[in-house]
Amino acid sequence: AFLSIASVLLPFAHLEAAKVIHKGDVVVVPLSGEISQSLVLFIRRAVKTAESDGAAATIFEMNTYGGRLDSAEEITGILNHTTIPTYTFINTNAGSAGALIAIATQHIYMAPVSAIGAAAPVLATGEDLPATQRDKTISYWSALVRGSATRNGHNPDLGEAFMDKEKEVKIGERVVHPKGSLLTLNAQEATEQINGKPLLADGVVDSVAELMRKAGLKGETVAFDPSGFEKLAFWITALAPLLLLGGILGAYLEFKIPGATLPGIISAICFALFFLGHYL
Repeated sequence: AFLSIASVLLPFAHLEAAKVIHKGDVVVVPLSGEISQSLVLFIRRAVKTAESDGAAATIFEMNTYGGRLDSAEEITGILNHTTIPTYTFINTNAGSAGALIAIATQHIYMAPVSAIGAAAPVLATGEDLPATQRDKTISYWSALVRGSATRNGHNPDLGEAFMDKEKEVKIGERVVHPKGSLLTLNAQEATEQINGKPLLADGVVDSVAELMRKAGLKGETVAFDPSGFEKLAFWITALAPLLLLGGILGAYLEFKIPGATLPGIISAICFALFFLGHYL
């Protein structure tokens, strides 16, 4: 069923022509919305394309409140293994899993009104993890975040404090963040100079163009946008919980109301779209 829907949607999937990346160009990749498996595949394609085409650097323009921790883990792995310089431009939000991904890039710049942090793992419902599971998850992820931050020249204590409210951040004799709450930094706090070095972010910028000037990046910028199919997958997977609910409710009404066909049709469409998103 979802293959037939895909064939119907195929004409709408190629909405943008692929842009050519020349050697020495700077590739700008949007990293927005929910951190999900579909975003992992898009980021992997963007990084591989930038590497194979000889790009000078990749800038990830980020605006996300977070998402799946396993997807964030895959993205951090991709970024930590890339062979070209990586930059994150936090254009408003780098919340939760987004903060962990930003730390996996070598340079971080932030918009004047933006924030990064609050990456404690929670259940899909938003509730806290059970105590043992929480301790195991934080212990494992703290190790990964420390390694990622150290590799990219960031203070590993900051990444750990994003996840663990019991982590104190101390630089020299100064306590930057006392334990008892999750760490979240705005642009001014993240760029504060301590002992001649910014706390986390290299600078505050209004745009990608200003980031390039401050970072000394040369060459042309090339926007690497999602393909039509990738955009479709983003939307369908974002709506997956509603589609699943609609499919179950439609199927229930189909069995409960004799002679009714509309609930069954709606149920079939919802289930087909639900599986289509994952197939795409």
